[in-house]
Amino acid sequence: MANKILIDGVNWFMEPGNPNAGLAFKIQEPLFKKQTPYQLLEIFDTYEFGRLMALDQLIMVTERDEFAYHEMLVHVPLLMHPQPKKALVIGGGDGGTLREIIKHPTIERAVQVEIDFEVVKASQQFFPQLASAYDHPKVELIIADAVIWLQQTTEKFDIVLVDGSDPVGPAAGLFKTSFYRDIKSILNEGGMMVGQVGSPLYNLERCREFMGMLGSIFPFTGFYTVFIPAYPSGCWGFGLGANCELSFECSDEVRYSTFKRTLKYYNTDIHKGAFLLPETIKQAVRGNYATNGIPGRANRERTS
Repeated sequence: MANKILIDGVNWFMEPGNPNAGLAFKIQEPLFKKQTPYQLLEIFDTYEFGRLMALDQLIMVTERDEFAYHEMLVHVPLLMHPQPKKALVIGGGDGGTLREIIKHPTIERAVQVEIDFEVVKASQQFFPQLASAYDHPKVELIIADAVIWLQQTTEKFDIVLVDGSDPVGPAAGLFKTSFYRDIKSILNEGGMMVGQVGSPLYNLERCREFMGMLGSIFPFTGFYTVFIPAYPSGCWGFGLGANCELSFECSDEVRYSTFKRTLKYYNTDIHKGAFLLPETIKQAVRGNYATNGIPGRANRERTS
């Protein structure tokens, strides 16, 4: 199915969630289109969601709701960690993840490894509110293949956030077991990682396999969700792996209070509720969950 379609003389951008259903956005004239060395990068101006960035015809961000994804990817793990000082972002070329990380006063260094510099440049031009952290003194941008970079680095981190797209094209390597073993190897004691998994409605088996994989690597795992209207199905999943047992409760109210007025989605109630799952999702990932649905010890018999 073509992603740009004409209905009654009006242009629409459509992303199928599967071959039978998807999301559509009424668009004005395209703002930007470039085939980079890695992927097709497009930016549209929509009537309802503001500017929209797509990579290989998959929606990455829209101006209207990007905050939901970035706030939940970042603040859930960073506020579970007692004092995160060093954070690594893999992917995330739009810059929104970095923007949220540097809100934490404990952060001393934030490194981003992004494979496609064209995404960074396009975000700086068309999404300046997302790319605002690239000039921050605590931030270092590295243009490299993260799969290779992880194998070579000697640096350790408290937090690793995998902000990639679906497991196709340049992001395919971000869903492999060996990749997450390499992530675990660069985490400090008590460190944790979070990666986006996709829609539990359309990709429930991917969620099941992803959590099984994390459970074979990390002693403690959790799965949580966020509501993102511009993503297929509106419900998106994140998988968390940690080197030690954690409480899913928001543990640093003082740090949260320093930046909570800048937030549009995350709060401490959302933090707790995000780990409470609908029965279908909970059953799919229950091998890595306590029976009440909160994060639990990994089941090491499940591997992928």
